[in-house]
Amino acid sequence: MLHFNKIKPFKFLSFTITIVLILLTASCSKTPDVRLTLCQELTELLLNSPENLEWQDHKPIIRGYNDLEMQVSYSLVDSDATAANQASCFYTYIQDQDAVGAEEFNAPTSAYSTYPIKMILNGKSVGKNKLANLVNLAMVKQGKRAVVKVKETVEQGIETINEEVGSQLEK
Repeated sequence: MLHFNKIKPFKFLSFTITIVLILLTASCSKTPDVRLTLCQELTELLLNSPENLEWQDHKPIIRGYNDLEMQVSYSLVDSDATAANQASCFYTYIQDQDAVGAEEFNAPTSAYSTYPIKMILNGKSVGKNKLANLVNLAMVKQGKRAVVKVKETVEQGIETINEEVGSQLEK
């Protein structure tokens, strides 16, 4: 049984706060635009998640107050196909046109929805019902990944705290 009274309370508290801050910082790291990530995941789902999928390039095409087009290019490694493979996801402009905030200035795509209204894969339009189902599948997939990541981060934090407590008890 651990006896925390052997550990100097101030050092233990500072250590614990430091670990919590490190874990929070790590879990809030910079990630790619959610519209890009979703478009890539929708493409993977439409292609039945091939292992030989390799992302080539991506670019947002912003047309003012009209829809944002997020284009992603990919290739299928070890495939005989030589045609350019491309997916485009379209997002609606949602920001109040009179209010241009700092967030929109720093990340222009933040003024657009995160749910695509239309998708085109290799020149063929994806039906609205199929797109809605694919978005739901992608959200479930992302949610599962997020839960696993949080679980791993918490386990690492607990392990680090246990190591520190053990080393403090040995002193």
